[in-house]
Amino acid sequence: MENKQILCGIDIGTTKIAVVIAEWLKLEESINILGVGEAPSKGLKKGIVVNMNQTVDSLTKALSEAEKQADIEVEGAFVGITGDHIKGINYSGVITVSKGSNRQPIGQEITQDDIQRVLDHAQSINLSPDRRILHVLSRDFKVDDRSGIKNPLGLAGHRLEAKVHLVTSAINVEKDLHTCIEKAGVDVIDFVLEPLASAHSVLDDNERKLGVILVDIGGGTTDVIVYHEDGVLHAGTVPLGGTNITYDIAYGVQTTLEQAEQLKCEYGSAKSALADPEENININGTNGRDAKTLSRKNLASIIEPRMDEILRLVKNEIRKSDFPGEYTFGIVLTGGGSRLDHVIDLAQEIFQQPIKVGAPKLTGGVSEKVNNPRYSTSVGLINYGRQNWAELEWDIPLNINSIFKRSLSKVGDFFKNWY
Repeated sequence: MENKQILCGIDIGTTKIAVVIAEWLKLEESINILGVGEAPSKGLKKGIVVNMNQTVDSLTKALSEAEKQADIEVEGAFVGITGDHIKGINYSGVITVSKGSNRQPIGQEITQDDIQRVLDHAQSINLSPDRRILHVLSRDFKVDDRSGIKNPLGLAGHRLEAKVHLVTSAINVEKDLHTCIEKAGVDVIDFVLEPLASAHSVLDDNERKLGVILVDIGGGTTDVIVYHEDGVLHAGTVPLGGTNITYDIAYGVQTTLEQAEQLKCEYGSAKSALADPEENININGTNGRDAKTLSRKNLASIIEPRMDEILRLVKNEIRKSDFPGEYTFGIVLTGGGSRLDHVIDLAQEIFQQPIKVGAPKLTGGVSEKVNNPRYSTSVGLINYGRQNWAELEWDIPLNINSIFKRSLSKVGDFFKNWY
């Protein structure tokens, strides 16, 4: 086994496309970030391609920047996916383990094949032809009347039940993204739900086991994933994000979207009560209009209602997990929107839970650049790929065509083999 493996993560967001290239040292179990590329995202709206040529151009720019820094040509990548088309549902599957008479008091030992069978059964849900199961996220297992089991391998029993959270996506949305990435010269190794990827870079084992909610505030959407006892209780998406705040500022201040984004990032606050009413901001006039000044407090009064709406929609999404208990580690905010001043204060007011902002924590190389909530998803894609590589090595030949260098022509059709 080669010790080194190059991994690439592509976060295709509404406002930016971020590409991270890393070297995975398998024996040392460490990641070294080699290159980072970023480009404004054009041609996408809330995770859906609306202009293919613009999306391909943005992808190419971000990839080229990362490849130049890493001095490596990327062949395949893990790609984050999100949007309104992503749906989650809790489901369960049940199988009989006993091979002989049901009257036997001693059950059969549960094998890996039994676990796979019950997980397959848990996926036997009727989906419309235009949708597929993106992830089967195991919550826990039940052996006979013993529940809350995380790994039933080797246990004895007659009946095995698996409780899972199924994440489904629209096939055509995936196909459009795949086409764009292929046109940019890269193969898709796997599509990964973006909040699941972010969790792989921001959360630790204790947070997942004892209960935590990750809220990834992106440009076009805000993603939610709920963990308890090391299982996913719920994953969902709110169709609002930082771009909505930018538009609110542009309308309220009568300025350009570019200047509105700058105002949000440099002077924005999620709580008007905590913003300085004495600090004034100079706003350039647009298209012959006069320049004006605006206090930080007035700017915050534009931002706060929208951020309040986003967080309250997140609260409604969390309720869908149907978990009546408390989440020990509360809520972790990440994504570009989590960098807004006083967002923790507003979130604590709404959720009445412990709140913190999470970001990747890497060292060495150019890692410091990605230790930022903006890169939680792209770094998480690298970690997801590392943790699932053994399984994917078997699946890749079945799911995608052989990876060719960019100088060679692409052959075959990914979706012809996949679906």
